Order: sequence, then structure tokens, then C-alpha cells
Amino acid sequence: MQEQHEINEKFINLGVILNKNNEVLMIRRVEEEQGKNGNKLIWAFPGGKQRKSESREECVKREVKDETGYDVNPIRQISLRVHPEFTILVAYHLCTLNSSEQISEPIEPHEIAEIKWIKTEDIEKIITTDLDPKVKLELGLEKRAPANY
Repeated sequence: MQEQHEINEKFINLGVILNKNNEVLMIRRVEEEQGKNGNKLIWAFPGGKQRKSESREECVKREVKDETGYDVNPIRQISLRVHPEFTILVAYHLCTLNSSEQISEPIEPHEIAEIKWIKTEDIEKIITTDLDPKVKLELGLEKRAPANY
């Protein structure tokens, strides 16, 4: 029997995980969610709701492993924002892989229809909701503005 944990329903942590082939780990959700703008959330970065007893880093590490079977190391938070299409606070974390192979079977097949490595340049083709500008910058999908000196 699984333990019940008190979770924060309006706060999620997502992992932005790159492999050595410049691909990003993505999940396709079983249930699509419709945003305010009519866009459907189909593909997403792995992650989920934070338990009140854990840190953001612990949450993203646990959720990525539960959803994908990959063991990751959160390096730093990329962005924190209220998603413009869903009423939820989202923290995006840059993560590295501790192993290039899955270390376990995903334990949330009821939530995840597919796990896939997507080339960074193809991310915007599959994400159907608003992609965080700081995540775009981190993935090299947007150029940094030149510094004014």
C-alpha cells in the first residue's frame, strides 16, 4: 500500500533533461488537458506535484524516476512562472542523467502514454502549449540578447 503524502496541488516541478545527443526527455500524457487558450497539453517535460515534505530538487528527481525510469540530478532551476494557459505555478529544472539507461520501469503507466527523446530543434513542433522563454533559451531555441556595455 502506498503512503499518502500531502501535496501542493497548485505547484509542479518539471525536469528539462538533455542527453549526449542533444535530445530532451519528453513524455506524452495519457489524458490531454485543455488550456485557457484552447491548446491541448499532450507532450510535456516529466515532473509533477511537490510533496510538502520535500524540496523542489527531491520532487523533480522522484517524479522523473516515477514517470520515466531515469535517474537524474537536478543542477539548477531554469525558471519559475505561473503557466499562462493553466492556473499552476511551474518550476523548470535543468537536470543531468546519472545513467544514460533507465534504472527502473516507470511506475506511472496510467499517466504516461509514451517516453521519448526528442531533438532540441523539434521540441517546438511537439509542444502544443506555451513553452517557457527561459527554457527556450536554455535549449538554444532562442538567441540571447547582446549585452549593452
